[in-house]
Amino acid sequence: GADPRTHLVHGQLDLAPEGTIAVEGRSSKTSLPGVFAAGDVVDPTYKQAATAAGSGVVAALDAEHYLADIADAEKAE
Repeated sequence: GADPRTHLVHGQLDLAPEGTIAVEGRSSKTSLPGVFAAGDVVDPTYKQAATAAGSGVVAALDAEHYLADIADAEKAE
């Protein structure tokens, strides 16, 4: 937690000034559609397992909604 591994996404996702992965507001959506971030890589402040777990739930729900939207769009075609 003290050293989030954001180096794996350098050049692929936008990073915040503090070096964490930039996300849209309170969501887990990153600059790349279909890619979601959670945990210590988005939280420069608390770095706690409990907040990381909550962040993971948000990412899972965001991913579920993203996939549902894709499925709905395909059905509409």
